[in-house]
Amino acid sequence: MSRYVFGPVPSRRLGFSLGVDIIPSKYCCYDCIYCQIGKTTNHEIERRSFFDPYTIIKEVIEKVNTSEHIDYITFSGSGEPTLNSDLGLMINEIKRSINIPVSVITSGALLFQEDVRKDLLEADVVLPSLDAVSEDIFRYINRPHLLIEIQSIISGLRFLRQDYQNQIWLEIMLVKDINDTEEELTKIKETIDLIHVDKVQLNTVTRPPSEEITGRLTMDELEKAKAFLGGSCEIISTFEKMPVQHEEKEWSKNVLDILERRSLSLDDIVKITGVSFYKAKNRLKLMENEGQIKSYHFHDTIYYMINR
Repeated sequence: MSRYVFGPVPSRRLGFSLGVDIIPSKYCCYDCIYCQIGKTTNHEIERRSFFDPYTIIKEVIEKVNTSEHIDYITFSGSGEPTLNSDLGLMINEIKRSINIPVSVITSGALLFQEDVRKDLLEADVVLPSLDAVSEDIFRYINRPHLLIEIQSIISGLRFLRQDYQNQIWLEIMLVKDINDTEEELTKIKETIDLIHVDKVQLNTVTRPPSEEITGRLTMDELEKAKAFLGGSCEIISTFEKMPVQHEEKEWSKNVLDILERRSLSLDDIVKITGVSFYKAKNRLKLMENEGQIKSYHFHDTIYYMINR
């Protein structure tokens, strides 16, 4: 099982994305109510070197050389990737060795720091989040470290736009009856106009969240929010690329690698592994019986996750 690399996984934003996990599980600046990984166990804002960066780089290169198709190499996973002080080194070394775009999915919590923005300069796409502009709603949804305030997040996004020449895709996670009001969306729209990102991507809760009370918006409600925000706003669509075929002996390993970092639906697993729904369902049932994984019903969909 790979220690730092997982996938490629079907991403609604990035196609087939090879995940690079450079943070110990649940070291994060936030403890978002919608997080699919679970509650944050280490609320952190201090950057450090967690693992040997060259071991991670080697694992990425090896995985790329044995994978059929990868659209992006994506720093994401079990925590906030910008907490790793070796992030810039890893991005630069991977881009020297591999001709695949590199992306970084981040909460944006540390973008106000110059060293963080410098580390991101060579990435092809940075995907930060902005779920709220009002301090109280920001704290309710994202539950940030006590030293982080929403104005520092907004300032960091503005500084990033000044320093960074490549693509910035801003994600807004809309939670039912919390940050989807006209008042909050108006504040978000005003802030977006100040940041000048390349894309605004609307999302809602689609996987089992950290807090079960977290509600999702309907497609009609997302469409209304999109129209309200206007400009470059889009709704993150479902994944539609053709599945990648894998050898049968690798099937369980690939699934477990990904389930270590995120839950997957049966449809996700079919698209990742390229086997039929019937075969995937039977194999998952066997893995569940063996105690490797467990299933979870969320909004009429069955998700599979690692059985810790």
